[in-house]
Amino acid sequence: MGGQGNCVDGKLDDSGYSSPVPLIGLYITGATLVCLLFILVDAFAGFRNRKRWLPCRLFSLNSITLTLLSIAVKLPLDLTSSMPRVQDQLSKLTSTTLICICMGIFMPSLGTCRESESFNNMAALSIFVVTIAVNVCIQMYTGVIILYRAEHIIILFCMMILLVALWYFASEIHSQNEVSHDGIKDIFMKGKGSMLHRLKVSYLRGYDSNPQFMLWRCPLSILVATLCIISSVVLMRVSFRYLVSKTSDVCEGVSIYKWSMASIVVSQITTILVGGLAITFRFFSLFGHTVGEFGMLKEGVEDAEAIIAYNPIFRRTSFFYLKFYARKVVEIFVITISLLPSLPFAFLEGAGAKLSESWHNSNTEKEVAMEELKNLIHDEGEMDLDKWTLRKGVNDMKKWIEKANTSNQLIKLLSKTPPLHQHDSPFRRLKAYYDSRKSGYQVSFLSVVLLVRVANISIPHFLSGSLSSILNEVFEVLQFVDKKMSASSFENKKKYVLAEALHESNNFNSLLPDIVRKSGYHDGEFRNQPQLIQSIAIVKGLKTVLHRDYVRDELAMLTDFIQQQDFESIGEFYGYMEQLFVDMLNEFLVQLPNAIFREIIESNGEDCEKTIKFALKVVCKMEQLEPLVRWSFPVGTTITQLASHDHELPFV
Repeated sequence: MGGQGNCVDGKLDDSGYSSPVPLIGLYITGATLVCLLFILVDAFAGFRNRKRWLPCRLFSLNSITLTLLSIAVKLPLDLTSSMPRVQDQLSKLTSTTLICICMGIFMPSLGTCRESESFNNMAALSIFVVTIAVNVCIQMYTGVIILYRAEHIIILFCMMILLVALWYFASEIHSQNEVSHDGIKDIFMKGKGSMLHRLKVSYLRGYDSNPQFMLWRCPLSILVATLCIISSVVLMRVSFRYLVSKTSDVCEGVSIYKWSMASIVVSQITTILVGGLAITFRFFSLFGHTVGEFGMLKEGVEDAEAIIAYNPIFRRTSFFYLKFYARKVVEIFVITISLLPSLPFAFLEGAGAKLSESWHNSNTEKEVAMEELKNLIHDEGEMDLDKWTLRKGVNDMKKWIEKANTSNQLIKLLSKTPPLHQHDSPFRRLKAYYDSRKSGYQVSFLSVVLLVRVANISIPHFLSGSLSSILNEVFEVLQFVDKKMSASSFENKKKYVLAEALHESNNFNSLLPDIVRKSGYHDGEFRNQPQLIQSIAIVKGLKTVLHRDYVRDELAMLTDFIQQQDFESIGEFYGYMEQLFVDMLNEFLVQLPNAIFREIIESNGEDCEKTIKFALKVVCKMEQLEPLVRWSFPVGTTITQLASHDHELPFV
C-alpha cells in the first residue's frame, strides 16, 4: 500500500498528494473548452440571426457559467503550489485575463435577467472576482508569482473597473427595460392600422429595445470593450514574447500540474483570443452608436433641469438632484477616459462608415424607402430610430416573414366548406351534447386533435388525409390560442399536454386490430362489410380499447355523439366530420386577435421581442384567411383588421 496518507516514522507521508493533479489540469482544460464552445455557439447564432451585438444565450451570467469559470480559473486560487517554469507563470496570467474577457462577454446578458436574479448573480460574481484579485496579490507578495507582475497589475485593474461597470449596468438596465416595454405596449394598443401593421411597428421598436442591444450601445460599453481589448493585448504580447523569444525557465523543476499545464495555457489563450475577437466585433459594429449617444448625456441633463425647474417638489428634493448629476458626472468622466485609447478604433470606424455611406448612397431606392419607413414610425409612436436599427430590424423581419405561408389546403377547405353558425349546426349540437354530459364542459384543443384522429382511422385516407395535413399546418396557431384563451385549470392544462402528445404520436391505426376483435367480427368478415358499416363500428369500438383517462373520456363523448347521427354513405359521413372540423377550427381561429393582444399585453420586458416576433409570424401565416374568418377583436381597442396592406411597410 506504500503507506500513503499515513504516518511513517512519526511523519505524515504526503508523497501521493500531487499524483492526481495532472488529471485536475485536464479537468480545468475541459471547463475552459466548454466556455469556448458556448462563446462560439453564441457568436455563430449572432451572425446567423444578423444581430451584430452577438447576444449571450448560452454564455450568459448565471450559476452554470460562474461554476464553469471557477473551474477554468482554478490556478490563481492555488496559493501554495510552486510555478517554476515560465509556462507555469504564464498560466496565472491567462487565467486572470480569461476572467476579464468573460466579464466583457457577460455584460449584455444582464438585461435578460430579472432584477433580483441579476443582483444575485452580480453578488456571486463580485465575491468570485474579489477572491481572485486578493489571491493574485497574495501570490505576488509571497513569490508564487515572480514573472509578469506589471501585467498582472494591469489585468487586475481592468478586472476591478469591469466589475464596477457591470454593477452600474445591472442597476440601470431594468428601469430602462420597463419604460421601453411600456412604450411598445402603448404603440400596439393605441397605434393606427391593422394588427399586422402594429405588430411590424412594435417589432421594430422591440428590436431597438432589445435589452442586450440597449446595454451594448450604452456609452459606457466603450469602457468595457476597451478594457477587454487592453487585457487581451497585454496577454497576447506576453504570449508572443514567450513563444518567439523562447524564454528560458526562471527556476529548475516542474509544477505539480506537469504535462497538463500546456493544455491549460493553450485552451485559455484560444478562449481569450476568440472572446476578444467577439468583443472587438461588437465594439466596431456599434462604435458609431455609442459615440453618437454621447450627446444624449447633455440632453438628459437639460431635460432633468427642465423637470426640476418646472416642479418645485424636485427642486426641494436635493437628493434627487445630487443623485442624477453624480451619475451623469461619472458617465461623462468614464466615457472621456475610455475614449482616449479608443481613438485608433474611432479612426478605423470612421473610415469604414464613409465607405458604407457611399455604398448606401448608391442605392437610391433603398434610401428613399428607409426614409419613408422612418417617417411612418415617427407618425406611429414618435420613435427615434436610426437608419442602422431600421435597416437591420426590417431585414431581420423580412427574413422570417417570407417563410410564413398559409396552407393552400386550409384556404380551399374554408372556401369550399365555410363554418356554419346555425343553431342546429354540427358544432352547436356537439357543444350542447357535451354540456348535457358534463355541465360547463368546453370543446378544447384536445377535441380537435381527437376528431382528426377518429377521421383518420375510420375514413379512407383519400378522403380524410387532408384533415391531418391541415391540422399540421395550423397546429401551432391552435395551440397558441388554446393556451392563451382557456382557463388555467388543472384539467385544461392536462388536456393541453395530452393534445400535444397525441399530435406528435402516431395515429390510432395501431388500435385497429383490437377494435375489430372487440367488435364481434372476424377479420375477414369485417373487411367484407360496407365501408360505412366498418367506419361506424370503428368509431363505436375506439373507446373500448383505451385506458380510462382524459383522452378516453373526451373520446367517448365525441364518438357517442357521432354514433347518434344517421349517415347513408361514407361520403356523407366524411362530409359531416369535415364540417365539424371546420367549425372547430373556426372556434379557435376567430379568437386569434384576442390571444395575440393578451400575449403582448401580459408579456414581460425580457420576452417582449420574442413575443412580438411569434405573434407577427402567426398573423403573417393567417393573413390570407382574413376574408374567410370573422375575427374577434379585443373589446375597447381600435384594431379592426388582422391583416391589411393599406399601411404596408417597405421591404416587407
